[in-house]
Amino acid sequence: MKFIIFTLFVALAALMSVSMVEADCLSGLYKGPCAAWDDDNCKLACRNEGRRSGHCAASLKCWCEGC
Repeated sequence: MKFIIFTLFVALAALMSVSMVEADCLSGLYKGPCAAWDDDNCKLACRNEGRRSGHCAASLKCWCEGC
């Protein structure tokens, strides 16, 4: 019984923290592949879209933070 209550408590805490997290979204302005050395261009494109910042992912796409 204690295990079930503990599990429910942990699940509830996880759900509450997930709802507070802002997701990343693809940049609509950045064109072309986004490699590690393009991070500054990606950040600039995301800021021009009104986002906080951005980063290049392993998939060579520019992701904006705080969407």
